[in-house]
Amino acid sequence: MTHVVRLGLLSALSVSALALHGLAHEDDPKILHRKPAYRGPGYSAGALGKGGGSFAGTTFPAQNATLISWMPLSDFGSPDNGADCWGYVSPSGREYAIFCHYDGTSFVEVTDPSNPQLVATINGPDSLWRDTKTYQTYAYSVSEGGGGIQVMNLANIDNGQVTLVNTVTSGGTTATHNVAIDEESGFLYRTGGSDEGLRIYNLANPASPSLVAQWDDRYVHDAQIKTFTSGPHAGKQIAFCCSGFNGGFSSTGLSILDVTVKGNIQHVGQITWPGADYSHQAWLSDDGTILYVNDELDENGSMPTTTYIIDVTSLTNPVYRGSFNNGNTAVGHNLYVKGDFIYEANYRSGLRVFDASNPLSPFETAYFDTDPGGDGASFNGMWSNYPFLPSGVIVCSDMERGLFLVWVGDPPITFTYPSGLPTLLDPAGESLDVQVGESFAGALVPGTAQLHYDVGQGTVSVDLVDLGGGNFSADFPSLPCGSGVEFYLSAQSSTGITWVDPPGGAGPYQATATPSQTTVFSDALESASGWTVGAAGDDATTGVWVRGNPIGTGAQPEDDHSSPGTQCYFTGQGSFGGSIGENDVDDGKSTLTSPAIDLSNHVEPTISYWRWYSNTGGASPEADVFVVEISNNGSTWVNVETVGPTGSDVSGGWNLHQFRVGDFVTPTSNVRVRFIASDEGSGSIVEAAIDDIVVSENGCPDCNGNLLSDDMDILTGVSLDLDQDGTPDDCQPLSADTGSIGTILGGQQNFVLNADPAFGGELYLLLGTVTGTAPGFDIGPVHVDLNQDAYFNITLVNANQPPLVSSFGTLDSSGDATAAFDLPSGFTTLIGTTAHHAYITINPVSGVVTFASNAVSLNFTF
Repeated sequence: MTHVVRLGLLSALSVSALALHGLAHEDDPKILHRKPAYRGPGYSAGALGKGGGSFAGTTFPAQNATLISWMPLSDFGSPDNGADCWGYVSPSGREYAIFCHYDGTSFVEVTDPSNPQLVATINGPDSLWRDTKTYQTYAYSVSEGGGGIQVMNLANIDNGQVTLVNTVTSGGTTATHNVAIDEESGFLYRTGGSDEGLRIYNLANPASPSLVAQWDDRYVHDAQIKTFTSGPHAGKQIAFCCSGFNGGFSSTGLSILDVTVKGNIQHVGQITWPGADYSHQAWLSDDGTILYVNDELDENGSMPTTTYIIDVTSLTNPVYRGSFNNGNTAVGHNLYVKGDFIYEANYRSGLRVFDASNPLSPFETAYFDTDPGGDGASFNGMWSNYPFLPSGVIVCSDMERGLFLVWVGDPPITFTYPSGLPTLLDPAGESLDVQVGESFAGALVPGTAQLHYDVGQGTVSVDLVDLGGGNFSADFPSLPCGSGVEFYLSAQSSTGITWVDPPGGAGPYQATATPSQTTVFSDALESASGWTVGAAGDDATTGVWVRGNPIGTGAQPEDDHSSPGTQCYFTGQGSFGGSIGENDVDDGKSTLTSPAIDLSNHVEPTISYWRWYSNTGGASPEADVFVVEISNNGSTWVNVETVGPTGSDVSGGWNLHQFRVGDFVTPTSNVRVRFIASDEGSGSIVEAAIDDIVVSENGCPDCNGNLLSDDMDILTGVSLDLDQDGTPDDCQPLSADTGSIGTILGGQQNFVLNADPAFGGELYLLLGTVTGTAPGFDIGPVHVDLNQDAYFNITLVNANQPPLVSSFGTLDSSGDATAAFDLPSGFTTLIGTTAHHAYITINPVSGVVTFASNAVSLNFTF
């Protein structure tokens, strides 16, 4: 893209649009690609480790990097965007992240990065651009919105107090693009702001910076100033400036200034690089011999993210030594060097970490992408990073998503599963083998490893059982058969950080409590398979559902979910390099309907699918919803879920959703699911996608044939289980209203006899035992679950005698009757004894025993 084309685009922006963001650095292309702020939940590993909080529901692509916590913009009030970030360590050693945003500068304690705490926010002029640096116990913030230099006192930050102590407006325009501080010499440098170069302030009195010099030969976008303490440049203060004319667009490159004598600044070196487009920001290697430069405008969709290598061993003769890239198409933005590693914040591809042990040939070793919607060459996503906190935690700022705290490299604690992760759990209870690894001896704080699970009634946390040698057992209790189970694990490291698995905030592991599961229907959408696009009332003019390999945009996925696979259904295919709104859903709705699925003979069918939904783009963000419905007749539809207009799943990313069919409709031979994407507002960017639909059948018992598992009948109140034996009472010929009686006061156990109507008019006899139900005995073909003991003989020959009431009689025409066990008070000798009762039916003509019921227990307590 040439300067002529770019400047033409920029000139198309109205003056009023620029005014929305204060006195901006007018040629910065970030304003071209503005997206609304994400307003959903964030993520705190520390809160999850306490069994609270929630997963963010967003999958952040990562390699050799782990998300520790995420504070979205809503945690800082309601700023329109995030900007730069920095870090601070108080004299006590407590660590802080400094997060710049549209409204001001926020200070967050990150001493425990898994549980960050907002300490204070100092408001400033509204601006898309804001930057801050620290010196001693002060922070200095500047912005393109004006306001000069805001001076903030951090001396009492450990007590939750940050104060604005001064605002310095000397030096001409109050607008500033960036601020740099040479802590060795104690000078502050304002860069940019309108077409300014450097404005230099003495920090001898850090609360009141005093203007001492200016250098305006060229515009300076950003700079690093270093006081050399050894080598050939010892004693010199050198400014490495990303500079140019015309706001940096003309003759862009690197200017090297000797600023040792503020009244006699010397321009000692100048260099550019092949294809230089916009010299944006640079940082020195630790030894001060190599400068790594990012050019913000060279990436144009085809050129990969490129970083330029300048040898500055000779300040007067800097030498271009080449460049390196990672093959990614995102735009490079801000980078810093720490030891042998370069940490780059590269907009839509997020944090990228390069090993520079060979300083002329760095290679990528890790990344964490805060913008999961794709890696296009647009100006969204990660703005900056700060890798210098002593803890090793990396502070990252994202324009739309806020503040991230990331760990790069092997975490101190890892979780592995020797037998694999279960997708099915035994409803009677199951143990999961877990190995908790430590990157160094003593990394795991004993007693902190926990399992957290939820079956829809809130999170329950249980300690892992330590088996020794890093081996643990995660013990699930008995769970309702057919219930969906979400679970995760956590542990605390000796560094004070809580580590959660699965990491990254996307969501917990998922399983189903069932002894077995079979796949009834599965469609990865790799081929045409009977899906229907369109329904009555559909009126979207663009963004109609289509199956194919999507071309990614800022709102639409670049890849389907299947692995391997390429195809999915999504809302409209644009062109390569097309705009974000070229073929999104507009002016109505579009419906995608599945083929009919025969579930007529299934007890516990569950439907799962992966969905993508984005409604956060455009002039009217978060105004629309994505609707999923189910039908068992093709004409009447029931809502399964409505995604949006706000929440965790409205900014893209593949998210799994699953549900029990029986919770919504009775399974039939004509079950269909449909997905409705709509844009009913004005100026919204709406995209949706669907992939990997699976229908599974759980092997749960259904004694009453109502197409709900027995456990779910009991859990949801469809059936009673008065004797608490796990079987619905309506499935048992004998049930009771209680399972225990206190012997001191006495009491009654009331029985309901509910034999099949086929036994109506037959005789019944209630029998008992106090020695258990096994092995029982047989009367002809009928097995009775009672042992023949002394109590059995009493009930056999003393029908309708205390303590039994109505223990012998005739079943009514429905096969029903009632009886009772009535215990008087004072029978304490029975404490600890358990009785069981069951009944038999007898044909009154032949005298043949025709049926035996289940046995019901009765415990005698104090």
